[in-house]
Amino acid sequence: MAVGSQPIGVAGGGDQAGAEERLAAEVVASCTLPAVTLAAATPAEPAVMLGGISDLCVERLEQGRWRAWAVTDRGPNGIITVDGNERRTLLAPSFAPCIVEFAIDWDARRPERISALVTGTTTLRDSAGEPLSGRPNGAAEDPRIVDPSGTRSIASDPDGVDTEGLVRTRSGACWLAEEYRPSLLAATSDGIVRHRFIPAGQTLAGAGMKVSDALPNTYAERRDNRGFEALAIAPDESRIFALVQSPLDRPDRETAARSGNVRLLVFDPASGTTVAEHVYRLGGPSKRRHRPKAGPTDGKLCAMAAVGPASLLVLEQAQGGIARLYLVEFESATDTLPRTQAGDDPPLESLDDLDDAGIAPLRKTLLADLGPALDGMRSQAGLRGERAGGLKIEGLAVADERHVFLVNDDDFGVREDADSAPAHSCLWVVRLPRPMSLTPP
Repeated sequence: MAVGSQPIGVAGGGDQAGAEERLAAEVVASCTLPAVTLAAATPAEPAVMLGGISDLCVERLEQGRWRAWAVTDRGPNGIITVDGNERRTLLAPSFAPCIVEFAIDWDARRPERISALVTGTTTLRDSAGEPLSGRPNGAAEDPRIVDPSGTRSIASDPDGVDTEGLVRTRSGACWLAEEYRPSLLAATSDGIVRHRFIPAGQTLAGAGMKVSDALPNTYAERRDNRGFEALAIAPDESRIFALVQSPLDRPDRETAARSGNVRLLVFDPASGTTVAEHVYRLGGPSKRRHRPKAGPTDGKLCAMAAVGPASLLVLEQAQGGIARLYLVEFESATDTLPRTQAGDDPPLESLDDLDDAGIAPLRKTLLADLGPALDGMRSQAGLRGERAGGLKIEGLAVADERHVFLVNDDDFGVREDADSAPAHSCLWVVRLPRPMSLTPP
């Protein structure tokens, strides 16, 4: 889909609070995704039910009928305290991330009706057909992950992935993004990962697929659990776009969070090379969009979709009930890849004033504010009480010029304590406050 030349939404500046109120999005349809077993229980591990959905892409078959695909993340996990330190656990270490296919019935002529049915699952496998895992790769910067009791470390796996992003080509092949290295994965339609692209200077000894260190080495400095999160593919399939979830920890987390500068990588799937990089600045557009501006508290870029050859629809979330859809355009943005390849000194994440550095970030235009709809969405996902703020919207797909599909990551229904109810995965259709000007690719 391509965006026409007419402006969308409200440009930066002016009464931003008033603009957000006028641009409130509306949930017009929703359903809970069906409970399906992804991995059967074993004597050592619990069954894994449908959950952990971390992206969404759709194909319209005919009026009111859609095929959709989502990818799971690494599997059920939690946090425990071991010797006074927080450690992450994997409850099903042998779980293999998978692509889940859905049939969706939804028609814009009757927008309040929606249903979804799981029609298949595809396990991600290496070149020899062996299932991948969600375990970390064993690199020095990987966090220690332990079993649920906290008594032993989970064995590493050079083919372990924490998948978060998914796109499909017209031929049915898939590209995926994952958080550990972070890396991009090229996979066949039946889930065989043929090639993994990781940051320069990194290695994965014993990997069951071809590995190339074709990404800038700075991406290895991603914040723990904040690698590649959002993925999109250009309408002509010539470029793949990957967004890091939060600023890299360069030179440190506090400095990076203050600037709110996040890297968007542009990748050529045909040659397997990085071809560009741009700065996405967290937070709302301002009159002078390059000027210093502290990022929102714990800002996260959770999902995106390409809506033109040089424009994206990006979902940005942050603490305080912030969830907004931005139209993001490349036309005037500086390509920072040459700077990154030359040593990135000082780091992009340390630059409060991009004007002084001669860098123009990606142009952002507020398209829709999801904030007013969040309470109802949290309730439907089973998030109540202290957990009510934890809605993780991680899948976004464009239905038409006025509607988008959204799905949440329910953390596989893992409960924070024995008294809390498990969350569940939901599918929503959101009506935008004004139409996007979309044309076929």
